[in-house]
Amino acid sequence: MNSPKKLIFLLALLALGASCAHTPAPAGVALQVTSNVPEATLWVDDVLVGTVTGWAREGRHIRAGFHRVEIRAPGTYSVFQEVQAADGGHVAIKATLRPLLE
Repeated sequence: MNSPKKLIFLLALLALGASCAHTPAPAGVALQVTSNVPEATLWVDDVLVGTVTGWAREGRHIRAGFHRVEIRAPGTYSVFQEVQAADGGHVAIKATLRPLLE
């Protein structure tokens, strides 16, 4: 086989392997976060990991174990939740952010 044919063959094999239904799920804990303020920021263990919108669907994973989750938005009180989950677990957090009192 010449070089371009080998490359096409290898790419085809990789594509078939990536689409296999038996691909193992990523290790860790599936974290799902929803809020009444979708643009609120999400912090896990004091590290900014994105916005609530990006974590509203299942499938985002964090490592198993204990975590401190915080949801923040300007003009609202933050919501904190501590979670403990084993590998392969699922955690769903629903945060209702309330306006700051003036």
